[in-house]
Amino acid sequence: MPVELNGNNNTSTLGSTPEAAPVKAIPTPISQTMPANDIHTNGNIQGLSALEMSDPNSISVTISDPDAPLIVLFGPPACGKTMTLIRLTRYLQKEGYTIAPIRTFRPASDKNYADICDNFDIMINNDNAASSNDRISFMLVKVLKNGRTLCQILEAPGEFYFNPADPTASYPNYVNEIISRDNRKIWTIMVEPDWLNQTDRKNYVSKITLLKKKMRPKDRVVFVFNKIDKTSFVRHVGSINIPEAIKEIQNMYPNIFIPFLNQNPITKLWKKFNCNFVPFQTGSYTKAINGITYQEGPQEYCVSLWNTLMKKIYG
Repeated sequence: MPVELNGNNNTSTLGSTPEAAPVKAIPTPISQTMPANDIHTNGNIQGLSALEMSDPNSISVTISDPDAPLIVLFGPPACGKTMTLIRLTRYLQKEGYTIAPIRTFRPASDKNYADICDNFDIMINNDNAASSNDRISFMLVKVLKNGRTLCQILEAPGEFYFNPADPTASYPNYVNEIISRDNRKIWTIMVEPDWLNQTDRKNYVSKITLLKKKMRPKDRVVFVFNKIDKTSFVRHVGSINIPEAIKEIQNMYPNIFIPFLNQNPITKLWKKFNCNFVPFQTGSYTKAINGITYQEGPQEYCVSLWNTLMKKIYG
């Protein structure tokens, strides 16, 4: 369940999601697979041209909707951004939302992106959806309910947010373009247990501190503790020892919440930090003959994350 961090026991404002929310039946996954392509070679990021790979400042993106809030999945490579998008998309589709790729986000020359847009629902709902990590390099989708756009969700390469091998690298132009957009942004910052080493985590915190300085006052921040199922903080599905989970992240990533200290002399008495903390699990991954089979994580975590994001969109 989500919490707003405060100065006492970090459990002052809990989400309204019941701990034992019923889990809906999961439909049979679509068996059709994505068409093969050979865009991804030599470990390059799929869809990027040779120029973009050699010079990230030449990467081009377009956010054509200036009004819809932008949920930015932020984190280093392999932290779970793509699978968070996939799990959240599956949940929202079952709840009656429409998730539609925004085709104008990348240039027409990015055939990989056009292919993903064409086959988005097939790829997301396939039982081999975990292979999407090798396909989705950039993805901007809009979330609609009854035909009305609620928000946009952005997933982009983690190495351009924070690369442990080059921790002080500046953001490329397209990231600065996203940061400078006037849309309200909900920065969904990924953390996880036992991630790399102390130096890498310290450098990640430094990058988050720099990001905070670039945020607008109307922007919001949600820390997502991914892979919560790999920790000892789970009492049972949907019931997490939140105070201990927060302490774990504070110990692993010292000062990670400090940039978000509440400076308001009135509200800081009961709300120490201007950010939220949500435990999450994307799902389970099983090796199979044809790759990795993906099974959805419990719905309760999606309910909690989405409720928190919606409050940040409108609050």
